[in-house]
Amino acid sequence: MKHSLAAAAAAMSVSLASSAASAAEFEFRMAIISSENSIYYTEMAQPFVEMVGQLTDGRVAIEILPAGTVGSVLKLHEAVEDGLIDMAQTTPIFLGTSDVTNAMIASFPTGLGVDSYTAWLYNGGGLELWQEHRREKMGMHALVTALGPSEWFAHASAPITTGADLEGKRFRTLGNWAAITEANYGVAPTVVAGSEIYGMLEKGGLDMAEYSIPSENAKIGFHEIAEFIVYPGIQAPAWAFETVMLSDTWDGLPDDLKIKMELAAELTLHRSLSGMIMADLEAIDGLRGGGNKFVRLDPAFIEDARAKSRAWALEAAADDELALRVANSIFEFQDYWRANSGYLVYDYVPGIEPK
Repeated sequence: MKHSLAAAAAAMSVSLASSAASAAEFEFRMAIISSENSIYYTEMAQPFVEMVGQLTDGRVAIEILPAGTVGSVLKLHEAVEDGLIDMAQTTPIFLGTSDVTNAMIASFPTGLGVDSYTAWLYNGGGLELWQEHRREKMGMHALVTALGPSEWFAHASAPITTGADLEGKRFRTLGNWAAITEANYGVAPTVVAGSEIYGMLEKGGLDMAEYSIPSENAKIGFHEIAEFIVYPGIQAPAWAFETVMLSDTWDGLPDDLKIKMELAAELTLHRSLSGMIMADLEAIDGLRGGGNKFVRLDPAFIEDARAKSRAWALEAAADDELALRVANSIFEFQDYWRANSGYLVYDYVPGIEPK
């Protein structure tokens, strides 16, 4: 964090819509996990930075550092802890499963979906649990600044509908889903960087792969080399990104700026979700006219995976009071939502296969 003429110029540039563009009082450097041509920049990082600038009248300016600027994108939390950067917009999933809270809080297999996640986060105690964990376990403050929609379950060389179909499959996946599928469905998890997936699918080194949402996968072209597109993406029904900073950094901000940055985070979360869904709809509409075959997972498998995923989480969290509170909060809220939300009208028809 620093005060400079450059910071003032940056703040003024993002505050043109404001009636009082003034010199930035606080300047931060925020690393992200991607380059500038991905949704992680266009739908998540850039909108958050612009919203902060506008709502604070330029008093807070944030510089985005794309992937490759500050070492591994998998270790941005550590870069904040080490003081190399002021902020990072990243995912708890990259922290692994040794602390099971990180394996549940932002996304969990068969867990909260795009309809229920925001309600749990803002009205069901989710955000408070997230921020409690960051402060107590990592000395950080977290703003939840983006929410993504469901991913594809996989691009695959053969149709996948049941748990039995997963037996022996070389599946590019990671984190909690890798552990769950290996233990329960005989999957051979293969953890490789996203940049390696296309080549491995093409050469037969992978039988199937999950990576991201339909629009991002379409950019990479996985559909060109894997005939079957399997859905719904129960391994990532919805997924959130956080913007983290040291607790001391957050605590040092004036209260009025904290409120405005919290509002910027919430607004960006809602806008990121709708923006990514619109991109996905366009991608899926294009794919439906191609040579791929869409395969829907068997509902019985989805329910079996839900039971096994919850069992994994509760066992992993058994010796961690905070992690157990997180698990129970997620699962109890999901059951409550599923039991009582049937009155809602959704513009959704199961199935996307061409008719």
